[in-house]
Amino acid sequence: MPHRILLIAGFFPPFSPLGAVRAPMLVRWWLDQGHDVRVIALDNPAVVGQLNTVLPPEAVRYIPFESAVPVLDQAAGNIKRLVVGGDGTLPRRWEGLRNLYRQIVHFPDRYRDWIGPAVAAGVAMAKDWRPDFIYSTAPPHSGHIVAQRIAARLGRPWLAELRDLWADNPYNDVHPWFEPVQRLLAWGTLAHAAGHIALTRGAGERISKALKRPVTLSYNGFGADDFVGLDSPAPLDPDRLTIIHAGIIYAGRRDPTALFAALARLDAATRARIRLIFFHDELAAVARGAAELGVSDCVELRAPVPRREILALERAADVLLLCRWADPAEDAIIPGKLFEYIGARRPILAIGSATGEAADIIRADAFGTVLTDPDAIARQLADWLVQKDTNGCRLPDLPAEPTRAYLRETQFRKIDAAIKRVIG
Repeated sequence: MPHRILLIAGFFPPFSPLGAVRAPMLVRWWLDQGHDVRVIALDNPAVVGQLNTVLPPEAVRYIPFESAVPVLDQAAGNIKRLVVGGDGTLPRRWEGLRNLYRQIVHFPDRYRDWIGPAVAAGVAMAKDWRPDFIYSTAPPHSGHIVAQRIAARLGRPWLAELRDLWADNPYNDVHPWFEPVQRLLAWGTLAHAAGHIALTRGAGERISKALKRPVTLSYNGFGADDFVGLDSPAPLDPDRLTIIHAGIIYAGRRDPTALFAALARLDAATRARIRLIFFHDELAAVARGAAELGVSDCVELRAPVPRREILALERAADVLLLCRWADPAEDAIIPGKLFEYIGARRPILAIGSATGEAADIIRADAFGTVLTDPDAIARQLADWLVQKDTNGCRLPDLPAEPTRAYLRETQFRKIDAAIKRVIG
């Protein structure tokens, strides 16, 4: 039965970073089933043109926002001039206060200014088009507040999808003084949802424990048509083992340090035949890490490119790099890129942590190798070079059959079942 669905998504094409592919793919899935979909999203020109649009402009209401960063930076500069340390940096206690101030100014996140106008847009939309239910996908988690308020105003059920945890997320550097406030808002808001969708087992368990209700697990997945026309690509580099990293680097957490250390252990001739390409370098962490270990000659840094181009590059590469954090908190986190890599059917090199859901998925179906020791990584690189030379300048593709369990369509059917329960 077709439904009218209102989706609240902070990031939606064309104003969407490369990694935020789930929302437009979910909309396309709903459209293919005959549903009538409208979207309220952020007007964010800073991330434009990386993903293709899936809805006509009249079906999406883009809400502008005003960042508090300029005011914050000015205030931080004034504090620094007053209390600067002898080495030109803020003392640690003032750094902590600045972090606290930043979180207060940005509460619940840096897009806070869109909440009121987005709610007003949803209520106004309902005069001519009244949704059967509201679905929010976040981060940014301010979208859940938007969805909860619209659902309350319209008397419609709301489903909340947490691509990342809102509270108790190890990647959120929440000031200890502020953490109880964030936790209270997060769980208090989410308690109003009629259903919850998590993207990892660990996150689902955390949500279920906090809210005392069942949670639907729906992995990110990859699309059956993502790699159409890319069946037999030429090697990206016939002479060198080419490794691509297409996600975001989190310095000190998810970063390529172990791989750089492995390269430093190789002899000069072997290292010269290895090429690393990164399509994102947050705060120059990749360039700095490569320089510190003396392997800059192996590393190329590129700006993000449209998704279709990234998919073609992943198919043509020899190996796809997945960086993970060596911390137990990482165990319940699965980078969305993992499933795209699985769809590309190229060997995955996962470094940083040997445990957790992502590592289990890679090992279970032999999608690649999980290594943390630089010496072991160096041996694996040398082995891949031998395989490349004996296989026509390209490592063989992985089998297609094990990848089917992670098709996006398979995962979205789980969401359909959750919607059916809520609507029923």
